[in-house]
Amino acid sequence: MNQDRFCKSIYRLLFLSMTAIPAIPLLLSAGIGYYYSTQTTEHLAVSALQHVALDHQKLIARFLEERKKDLESLLANTSPARLCDHGELVRMKQVLGSAFNDLGTIGPDGIQAAYAGEHGLAGRDYNSAPWYREAVRNGYYISDIYLGYRNIPHFVIAVAKRIDGRQWVLRGTIDSDEFGRLVEGVNVGDSGEAYILDSQSRFQTRRRSGGELLEKDAAHYPPQEKSIMTFVDDEGDVSYLTASALLNDGKWRLIVRQKREDAFHSTHTAALAIAAVLLVGGVFIVGLAFLVSRRIVDSFRRQAESVCTLENQLFQAARLAELGEMSTGFAHEINNPLQIMKTDLALQDLLLRDLDEASLDPETRAELLEIAEQFKIQIERCAGITKEILRFGRPDAPNLQPVDLKEYLPGIGAMVEKKAAVNGVDLRFELRGPVPVIQADPGQLQQVMINLLNNAIHAVVDRHGASGGEITVSAHGDAQGNAVVDVEDNGTGISEDGLKKIFLPFYTTKAPGEGTGMGLPVCHSIIDSLGGQLLVQSKKGEGTRFTILVPGISEKAPA
Repeated sequence: MNQDRFCKSIYRLLFLSMTAIPAIPLLLSAGIGYYYSTQTTEHLAVSALQHVALDHQKLIARFLEERKKDLESLLANTSPARLCDHGELVRMKQVLGSAFNDLGTIGPDGIQAAYAGEHGLAGRDYNSAPWYREAVRNGYYISDIYLGYRNIPHFVIAVAKRIDGRQWVLRGTIDSDEFGRLVEGVNVGDSGEAYILDSQSRFQTRRRSGGELLEKDAAHYPPQEKSIMTFVDDEGDVSYLTASALLNDGKWRLIVRQKREDAFHSTHTAALAIAAVLLVGGVFIVGLAFLVSRRIVDSFRRQAESVCTLENQLFQAARLAELGEMSTGFAHEINNPLQIMKTDLALQDLLLRDLDEASLDPETRAELLEIAEQFKIQIERCAGITKEILRFGRPDAPNLQPVDLKEYLPGIGAMVEKKAAVNGVDLRFELRGPVPVIQADPGQLQQVMINLLNNAIHAVVDRHGASGGEITVSAHGDAQGNAVVDVEDNGTGISEDGLKKIFLPFYTTKAPGEGTGMGLPVCHSIIDSLGGQLLVQSKKGEGTRFTILVPGISEKAPA
């Protein structure tokens, strides 16, 4: 009896020892793995949300700054008489695009002298309006959302300028829906949302989870002194991970938030994985727990790095898109006076033709008609150039069609010849034998040629300054029926190391701020889509030659 009890005691002791001893390192390793992965994933989640908030802050600030500069440009380059002309103001609003709901010119007396919009606000007195006083005091003002005369939630951007000793103000109402879509268009998980509050916690944009314009947010947000801060706040039964960024000179707060359980979803996943390891594992699970935790951390780190890389690429692409939009805006600005000149020239032509030879000296009349014809030719030429700029700034889907390079290349030369001449560059175009007709999108091919020529001009100016630069564009056909276009310069050239990276995205040999590194990769992609090749030969300090080979669809003898 005593022996049985002793055996049972030994059995229990061995059982407890065999289970308890492995349990200590197993639980220790699981606890270390859980803590390590939790801390890392939570830090990455907070960092990722902070990066999204900063990028969104920059995007919104850039939108407001561009609208302000649009108004400043109009006010600086337009006379008060034109600003007070209703028709001119309507045309200006059309040029600015859909971002503005209306435009208004407020004269030195504080009365709205001209208005382009739907609400019939001409003649309104804004002397007591806070936004008007702030704009006159500071030179510009971006208001909070308010009701105003129209009794509709909206906000305005106003700029002021003293012209001939008198203060003029140009005010534009921002399209609240378009601005709201810009603010709300943030991609942060399934529960992510973004909105703007003013200094009194009133909504300046709608909130997806509930919150209308000018409604006061019941949530309490901690005071903010830095440009960006993150914190956790509770709203009822829901806890949010929140990032707050300052906007509009600190008068607005951009709130980007995500449900805490969604933001830390990776943490919960790691906890479940470790719990499963505890249930299934044994003594070998100690090393496995550390391995799993390390793999999880490495996976999140790679994901975070890929997200940062993608954000940088999207920022560069936005800058390129902005450049395209800017060029389109410049073209529109040029088109307006061209249309006026064209109309006045047509009227002058009619008047001259109505004058008989008796009332005007025939020789003088003929000379005036010839001058008018020359004006018409030059206006049409300028209109053609702005049309090419518009097509370049707003490319459509590829439209493949036969392109005769003998006729096409001189048109490209006309677009850059002035820039080359200003920089003292000798630009030549040569045809060497028959040149096959190719199948290509003229707009995309123009983008390739303009990019290569701009790079060549930059390279020769860097080496030779204002004189001595030479660029030769030649075209011919090869034995395989390809059209071959060479763009050769005597510029700075490219090093051997640079030649290996020349077609990689975001690689550039230009100084910081002067190049995006996207031009040549895009050109390479366009030529590749045509079944051709973009090749480069260069030697540092001697020059560079880019060669475009595109399969021909026929051959034409030179004219």
